[in-house]
Amino acid sequence: MSIEVIFKGVENGSNVARLGGYSFLPESIDWPLNPDGDKLTLVLCLPTDFLNKTLDLNLPEEHVLSVFTTYKKDDYFLDSITFHGDEEELKNIKKGYTKVLLHKAGDIRNESDFLIPAQEFVFGDEVNLDLEEVDEEDFDDIEIYCGSLIGNKPSLLQVENMGLDDYQFCLQIYGGDFPEGFQDVFSLSDSVGYLFLNKNVDHAGVFFTQCT
Repeated sequence: MSIEVIFKGVENGSNVARLGGYSFLPESIDWPLNPDGDKLTLVLCLPTDFLNKTLDLNLPEEHVLSVFTTYKKDDYFLDSITFHGDEEELKNIKKGYTKVLLHKAGDIRNESDFLIPAQEFVFGDEVNLDLEEVDEEDFDDIEIYCGSLIGNKPSLLQVENMGLDDYQFCLQIYGGDFPEGFQDVFSLSDSVGYLFLNKNVDHAGVFFTQCT
């Protein structure tokens, strides 16, 4: 089951599932940099208690999953965070152009040049993504959901077999759902960011974008 996610403004330091705001990354962990030396920007703050309850996971309690991405206002960066199934694209992203960290909660912190105003997750309706039962002649009449959601199945993911067998889909975030001034956080406002969690926990997960 996948559920629509909508957003409402919340304090930047709130300990809730949210877009943006301050990070809880402990001072003992260096702020993530991409290979170009740019400080990454926090896009998702996800308490593990929220993820465990919502997705029936078994992540360490009272931890936080923090998702960071390369973000630039004036320079092109789309190719650095985009993955459409090409192995080289994924290798490039894993070099550090995005970063998924699982950690204990420290004091609120931000070292990025940008601070996205925090937006709390609010659950909407269940999203039906089962298109296998739709007749081919009716397919053009189907409105495919392309917004933010959380659950066990993504929407509009291009190339289903992406070599992510060791990962579990967690959620997707539509760029246009970010607050005004940051809808270009994935370079294009109609880009979608996908978060996959690592089943083997060697590292917390992978985050990438696609644009349809």
